Amino acid sequence: MELPANQPDPIRPTRIEYPLSPRLRRVRFLSNLLDQSIVLPGGYRIGLDPIIGLVPGIGDVVAAGFAAYIVYEGARMGIAKRVLLKMSGNVLIETLVGTIPLLGDIFDATWKANVRNAKLIEKHYNPAEPERSKRKVIGFVLFIFFGIAFLGLGLMALYIYMILQLLARITG
Repeated sequence: MELPANQPDPIRPTRIEYPLSPRLRRVRFLSNLLDQSIVLPGGYRIGLDPIIGLVPGIGDVVAAGFAAYIVYEGARMGIAKRVLLKMSGNVLIETLVGTIPLLGDIFDATWKANVRNAKLIEKHYNPAEPERSKRKVIGFVLFIFFGIAFLGLGLMALYIYMILQLLARITG
C-alpha cells in the first residue's frame, strides 16, 4: 500500500532542515578556498593555504590568521570550547609543521586543517544554540592566534639560527 505523494511516511520522519547560517556559509567557503580550491593533475585538490605558506616566515603566520578566523566563526556559532580547542590544535599542528621549509608546505597541502575544522563545526553546530558575543570570543581567538604565531615565528628563528650555525661550521 502506497501513501499519497503529498503525505510524509509516518514510519520515517522527515529530516528537519534549518536555514543555512551566514557564518556556516563563510566557514565552508573559506575552508574550501584555503584547502581545496585548486585541482591538480590526477584530481588531487589543494588550496591557497600551502601556496601562501611558500612565502618564507610570514606565509605560515598569514595562513594561521585565516585559520584563526574559522575558529572565531565557530566560537561565535556557539561551538563547545573542547571542540574549539581541538580546532586550535589542528591549526597549531599545521602552522608548526608548516614552518619547516618545503616539507611543511607539502604537509599543509595534505593535512588540510581548515577543512577538518569546517567539518568539526558542521558536526557540532546547533542552530538552536544562541551565538556568543564578540566580546566573549575575541579574547580567546586572539590568544590562540598570537600563541600560534609566536610559536611559528620562534620556530622560524630557530631554523634560521641552525642554518647559520651549520654554514659557519662548514665555512670554517
